Amino acid sequence: MLTVAALHRELGGRIVLTNVSFSVSSGEVLGVVGPNGAGKTTLLRVLAGLDAPDRGRVELPPGATIGHLAQGYAGRDDEAVQAVFPAAFGADAASERLAVLAAALAESSEHHAGLADEYDRLLATLSDQSSGIDAAAARGALGLRHVDPATLVRQLSGGELTKLGLIDLIASRPDVLLLDEPTNNLDIAGLEWLEAQVERFSGVVVAVSHDRVFLDRCATKVLELDARGRGAEVFAGNYSALLAEKERRESQQWTAFERQQREEARLKQAIHKIETRAQGIEQRTIDFAKRKKALKIARRAVTLKARIERQLKSDDHVERPEKRPHGFYGEFAASDGGASRLLAVDGVTIAIGGRVLAEGVTFTVNRGECVVLTGANGAGKTTLLRAILGELPLAAGTVLLAPSAKAGYLPQREEPDAAGMDGSRTPVELLRRAVPMTAAEAANFLHQFMLGHDQLGTPVANLSYGERRRLGLALLVRGGASLLILDEPANHLDLASREAFEQALSNYNGASLVVSHDRRFIERFAGLVVELG
Repeated sequence: MLTVAALHRELGGRIVLTNVSFSVSSGEVLGVVGPNGAGKTTLLRVLAGLDAPDRGRVELPPGATIGHLAQGYAGRDDEAVQAVFPAAFGADAASERLAVLAAALAESSEHHAGLADEYDRLLATLSDQSSGIDAAAARGALGLRHVDPATLVRQLSGGELTKLGLIDLIASRPDVLLLDEPTNNLDIAGLEWLEAQVERFSGVVVAVSHDRVFLDRCATKVLELDARGRGAEVFAGNYSALLAEKERRESQQWTAFERQQREEARLKQAIHKIETRAQGIEQRTIDFAKRKKALKIARRAVTLKARIERQLKSDDHVERPEKRPHGFYGEFAASDGGASRLLAVDGVTIAIGGRVLAEGVTFTVNRGECVVLTGANGAGKTTLLRAILGELPLAAGTVLLAPSAKAGYLPQREEPDAAGMDGSRTPVELLRRAVPMTAAEAANFLHQFMLGHDQLGTPVANLSYGERRRLGLALLVRGGASLLILDEPANHLDLASREAFEQALSNYNGASLVVSHDRRFIERFAGLVVELG
């Protein structure tokens, strides 16, 4: 069992987590939700032992091992994937060595004790892994192409990295799985594989996710973190059960609030009538007895006022239910002039290191149209976007961007350098570099994207992935692009921000080319679906 008690964590003088308590038993899956910046990633880092809490405690059974899937691999771009994901390749290396030993023993007429002992040890290791995961079989089930162990991290797509990270994590057979946005960048096959692995995992699972389908299928309870420093609450059941419970509470609170408002209105009306009557008596007569009666009547009004004040201060006083927070308030906009056809891709072939990812790709993107790119991880979707932007060469074919088209690009990966953001600069500085405006104007604009005062003065490299994502969207909105090129735009956005993004896109009068595996998004927006691979 994993137990967390009264956890408190501050970063840079800002309270990130406060009074967080919960417990998770083996076989349970705790989903963690909350607005961007509520401390979800910080919580996982504390549970993983990477950060220490300022107060509170984390308890695990003695000897329990922890597997932690982070959101990204910042700072490890130039490392070989075998070094970053050793367990994802360890079984293959052992299998290859086992085959060599078997051949050597079969060819030799003499008994080699050393070879035989090594063969027995490797065979026992591989057999023992049957209770965990077969890394090679997992890669096949995920549709993950063969990856040379010496391949650098920066050469793989976000989906491939996520899949290797998951295989490495589960193959290492930890007692506790800590998953930070595990569904980001995964294709449909990857999502289904992940859900199956989480359901069959016998240990403790804590998963930060904004994927409602994943939470509904896998979570046995949900921890909701509050970004306003009000602690956290655990809800029994999956995410849909959380929503139903919150709607029930909100309905009850509105009923109680409206009843309270009616009672206060009745008392205020009674006070008004009493005061009016008392004032009328005083004004109409100088008779002492009658004026004394008026004073008694007025005292009744004072008593009722005191009653209202006591109710306002009482613990039983019902506050007006708060509106649910919006993700952000920006709207994409493009000028009405210019060409109707903004992008034409004709017979394009893309390749990396001599390996062809996709060939013969042809489509157009017209003003007012949303074209969605789908396909398995590693099929070349991100590479195609970068080729369209001129960042990578084409192996064949042509890309024609209308002269009047102004492209705005949102990359898939959230590392500052990969996102075209100087990590040492603050959001205000980045916005002012992109668009001429005062610091006050930049701050007011970024507030619309739920970036608070603390975030505005924080270097981009120190922002959460969700905060960087909203900053990227803010730069796009302010840029006024007529062609949006978006690579998994919902990555790292909380649910409210995802809904806000879709609302903004639905009102957009330009064109958009979007990489997405979100079936709801595809059904709602795609005028054309182009599948690679």
